[in-house]
Amino acid sequence: MKRRDVCGVIVLLVYLLGVGLMTGPSLYQLLAGRLPEPRLELIPFMDIVAVLRDTDTPGAGAFINIVGNLVLLAPLGFLLPLFWSYFGRARRTILFAAGMSLSIELIQLVAGGVTSVDDLILNTAGAAVGFVLAKLLLRISPRLAPRRDNRAAWGYPLACWLAVIAFATVTDVMVLGQIW
Repeated sequence: MKRRDVCGVIVLLVYLLGVGLMTGPSLYQLLAGRLPEPRLELIPFMDIVAVLRDTDTPGAGAFINIVGNLVLLAPLGFLLPLFWSYFGRARRTILFAAGMSLSIELIQLVAGGVTSVDDLILNTAGAAVGFVLAKLLLRISPRLAPRRDNRAAWGYPLACWLAVIAFATVTDVMVLGQIW
């Protein structure tokens, strides 16, 4: 593993740990044993419309839900092509981000929470925006581009995400073991 790969893995792990903390059940929910009832929303754009029509928290709810989901995976779309030339194509980066977003939504369904196709759409769109920003940066400063083509490079981000899922699962089980 080259130095650039190690650096990319470390940066990605730190970022993905943050994603895991933000999207998983909260520590309070685990400690109190109050995981919410799972809710599955499969109709595209229904959650977005509902949030925009919400009169209880006009603006704030829409901002947090829509922009938060867009921003969540934008760093992923930005980081992947910066560290690994394999992700230099939009299709590869966006498909990887979509798969990661899908795994987040499935985990939320199992752990209790809202699983929404809108979150999947917004997360993937955010990753696409991040990819575009990375490509613009690489065009401005080509020296930042990864030099070698490594076909196995897709494994580094996947291993990072699986490590975060495993870590979160182990810590959640440990916390739940303490309250039961």
